[in-house]
Amino acid sequence: MTGDIDNIIKLTLDALMPNVYRDDELIDRVVAQRFDPTSTYTFQTMSAILFEAMASDDPALYVRIGHAPLEDIGT
Repeated sequence: MTGDIDNIIKLTLDALMPNVYRDDELIDRVVAQRFDPTSTYTFQTMSAILFEAMASDDPALYVRIGHAPLEDIGT
């Protein structure tokens, strides 16, 4: 996937509105990471669509939406 990651985030957030959320001012936190396609990654649970995307050589965009703002940060 090419392009500046901040531009990819902006396009993705704009595309999710208004079907996923009504206004992007509701977004409190965005975490972004570009993954090396030659590396292997594991997920605790993986949908069939994500599994298919991970098995493909094509670029993919994975979006995870959660309610807990710090759910992945250890306390």
